[in-house]
Amino acid sequence: MLLLLEGKKINLRIAEKDDVQLLVQWFNNVRFAGAYQNFPVQITSNQLEKQIVEHKLYGQEWVDFLVEKKDGTKIGWAAHYISAPNFGWVEIGYSIIPAERNKGYATEAIQILTDYLFLTKENIPRIQAVIDKENLASKRALENCGYENEGTLRKALWNATGEWADGCLYSILREEWKEPQILTKTA
Repeated sequence: MLLLLEGKKINLRIAEKDDVQLLVQWFNNVRFAGAYQNFPVQITSNQLEKQIVEHKLYGQEWVDFLVEKKDGTKIGWAAHYISAPNFGWVEIGYSIIPAERNKGYATEAIQILTDYLFLTKENIPRIQAVIDKENLASKRALENCGYENEGTLRKALWNATGEWADGCLYSILREEWKEPQILTKTA
């Protein structure tokens, strides 16, 4: 199943088996996530391949994407997943490789995911993201896409040094989104 979400400067391509080695390399490298996030558990190729093939993690929907420039250069990762199954809340996550940060790619990835989710999942009332409270670049990116800061989650994340850090919960409601900003089709 190839799903390509086309943006202006980047595309989001659904992750496939061929992407597993690169994603494992990124996820297991603390520099990939940056100073504000830590993937606390090393992931194996087998675990990630299963996640990518089944689109599930912890028994819930989880869909991984590669962030690619228009020429196909892989510059990051994005995902959407169910964070509160009893409410159907959808959460997004993203990371851009260090050499490609501060160029608007994360903002565009957030907007593409937001458009895609609201266009294809009619029953979701909100999309949310949890980021490190100190991550100003991520705050700007989310706010530029219409997300609002709902408050602080104390000791909610591990930072790059493996210590607990406060997080910020951002969300956008369907009625705040109104219409697609970038994505115009979903196939």
